[in-house]
Amino acid sequence: MVSKVEDDYSINQIHKDIKKEYKSLKNRIQSILLDARFLEDTVIPFFPEFPVIPNERCGLWYCNPKLFEQTSYFKSTDGHINQWDFSTRRLNFHLLPTLAQNGGIVIVDSTRRGKKIPDALSKTVPIWCAVLNSLMLESVDQLNDDYSKVLFVPPSTVPNSEYQRILKKLPLLIERLNKLAIIDGSDLYKQFNGKLLRPIWIHPGSSLLQSTTDIFTGESTNDVWETPEDEEIIPIILCTVSYRAQDGVDKRHGFTYVQGAADDHELWSHGLNPDMFWDNIEQFNDLDRSEDLLQSTVEDLLAAKQKEVSETETLEAFNPLDMITTDIFLGKIADGLIIGDSLTSELLSKFSMVIVFSESCKLSVSKNEEKITQRIVINQLQSGSKKSSKALRKTLPELHSRIEPFFSTDKAKSELPILICCNSGTDMSIALVLMLLCKHYDLDWNTSKPNEVNKIIIRKHLTKLISHLKGRNVNPSRATLNSVNEYLMSN
Repeated sequence: MVSKVEDDYSINQIHKDIKKEYKSLKNRIQSILLDARFLEDTVIPFFPEFPVIPNERCGLWYCNPKLFEQTSYFKSTDGHINQWDFSTRRLNFHLLPTLAQNGGIVIVDSTRRGKKIPDALSKTVPIWCAVLNSLMLESVDQLNDDYSKVLFVPPSTVPNSEYQRILKKLPLLIERLNKLAIIDGSDLYKQFNGKLLRPIWIHPGSSLLQSTTDIFTGESTNDVWETPEDEEIIPIILCTVSYRAQDGVDKRHGFTYVQGAADDHELWSHGLNPDMFWDNIEQFNDLDRSEDLLQSTVEDLLAAKQKEVSETETLEAFNPLDMITTDIFLGKIADGLIIGDSLTSELLSKFSMVIVFSESCKLSVSKNEEKITQRIVINQLQSGSKKSSKALRKTLPELHSRIEPFFSTDKAKSELPILICCNSGTDMSIALVLMLLCKHYDLDWNTSKPNEVNKIIIRKHLTKLISHLKGRNVNPSRATLNSVNEYLMSN
């Protein structure tokens, strides 16, 4: 007879084993590769005319960079119950021309632990579509407060009670976007030829994809999906690449399958990121590689990358570089960069001042260091850190006092612009750029005398900045924006 203590021990041991397998680098990587093959072998051939758009951050792991030119950033939290939102920090308006030009897109994401569709795809994107659809129909007097015309959710995932509550919140979300005056419904209606954005959901096993597979051989057929001619829609194909599985149970592929394996990669990746993963995919494809060997491979790749970064002596270390105004440039600095003599000379030949936010970037020059540090200012603040975001509030006044003379009316017209960068290019650097836009520019981004600032002004500058940076998913954290707001509203 098995004692209760022994029984409890065996259950706890099973849970520990499952947790270990769930965190395994090998299981995660092989699960990602399996799901990526579903995307490449089944989904893309079925929608060959629609561009693939990985949804950051998770979707990037499943998409070979050769497959896409843009990304999206729809967060699941904007679709959580009672938090339904149209985020003005994550506008995703760079997708609108792509939708108009191609007649549709495929957004790629995954979900974990037994769910079929992530909230980002089942609710966040549908809400985004509904708000934009409403703007279009309002512009031609066709909405008539019937929001069921514009909101579509997967009925098997979102219950009707929740759908009805989202419908009731739509007018508030639409009003909030209208106040910002950053998008015109009639222009959008013309851009889309009067067609509405229509989410369509697919995932492994979904009925829409069944016609692409021979039921006897399992091989893909040549069927291609086409938008029905009688439907005035622009399809947004919302693709969940992971399939439903209980943690630590599905081992039929030669490894333990982890649903939504790419989620929270900081907890399992040992520093590996999607770019490094796909750049070295041949080293991760082998099922026979052990856990230890894979971890060693990642360590070697990170060491080689760090050596390459630290030795960079060109402006490529700050790519992508974007001109915000003629006086302000935005960059992304590589972690661990050492700014030596050669790179210093190149920077100072092109910029009056370089403001860096990074905990790992260092300045290493052989002479005139004190003079150079007046022009290359490194702040030990890191994007993605809540502590740094809060500390930014105390850093902004000092930075502004350094930069403010640059915007004086009597400054030389030939003076070089300022470069502002951080380790992500989307958080700390955006905060400083936003502060300067609010302080020294009008809403058309013409230089002006220091302005009085309120929350609407800040939000309008931010939304314009997000739209301006079409190739980047600008996403300053709430804590970062709070620091900017506090500084601007009190000065």
